[in-house]
Amino acid sequence: MLRGSCIAAAITMAVVGAVPPAGADPSSDLMGMLPSGYGSDSCEPADPGRALAAATCRDNSLPGGPTFATYWLFGDDTALRDAFAAHLERPDWVPATCPGRESAEAAPVLGADGSPYGLIACGRGTGTDWQLRDGAVAWTHDADGFLGVAYVGYQGQAFPVALFEWAAAQLRTR
Repeated sequence: MLRGSCIAAAITMAVVGAVPPAGADPSSDLMGMLPSGYGSDSCEPADPGRALAAATCRDNSLPGGPTFATYWLFGDDTALRDAFAAHLERPDWVPATCPGRESAEAAPVLGADGSPYGLIACGRGTGTDWQLRDGAVAWTHDADGFLGVAYVGYQGQAFPVALFEWAAAQLRTR
């Protein structure tokens, strides 16, 4: 009986830890995490899928900012990591080597204190709106359950360094 109670308590604690606090609004939380540079009418809610909330945004005004981006808020690490990996395997994502990197594989990002922050990957978007989604950066901030995928249209063969620098600045400001 005692063992069953301990197991039930552990399951309850795990479930409670994965759910936002009562009264929390995941959409508002996500909107508060969005990178700066978006006007009041630049972002709108999107289908969250397995996430708690999602938003699509257009035309970031900061230097190097994306022409299109989608952001998600997840309630647990597994869903966040699964969504990141799934995005990188989509048919409209073609891996690219991020500036200063040796390979096109997703790379861990460390915080200023050396602790794990999340992951980052670069790619090229394809599809009917390829002009808006040509250069791409995807990143996570694991502690917040945040996933961002930002795109910018560009011409030429080199990866758009300004978009990567914009995304890296977002990582430093969290």
